[in-house]
Amino acid sequence: MVLQMTNVYQVMSHGYIKAFEGFAIQGKLDGHLHRSFDNEDIRFRQRFAPFNIPMPIPLEVSKYPSLKQVISTSGAGKEKELFRESLENFTSVRQILDQIPPQHSVDSLSKVVKMNCVQMSLVVNGYCEDSKSPPVLDFGICQNVPFIKIV
Repeated sequence: MVLQMTNVYQVMSHGYIKAFEGFAIQGKLDGHLHRSFDNEDIRFRQRFAPFNIPMPIPLEVSKYPSLKQVISTSGAGKEKELFRESLENFTSVRQILDQIPPQHSVDSLSKVVKMNCVQMSLVVNGYCEDSKSPPVLDFGICQNVPFIKIV
């Protein structure tokens, strides 16, 4: 189960990275999310809370420059591709979580992943495409992993 959860967090991290790079290309991220996480309390709670569970490095250092290069060479429709890949990541995480026996931590994580799947499928289909308001991160269900609200 530890290996499955490690895989879950790693694939989910890739999903978040791709989703937020897509939002950045659309111009929906103006630094708003970064400012909201720029205080000691949030930094302590969100960065150190995962040590209660096995948490992998979200992305290998050697792979990050290649991911940034792919993202920076964005053309028309690149954000849709990133959102689609993010949806695929969240869908694969949901499938892995469905195979794990029910526990409280897995249940809350599963709810977050299912909500992110719904939100990413809405974004892929063009929901709120014209809106310039940034996505909202909601930690209400799981303190370690937010779900993305599109407003």
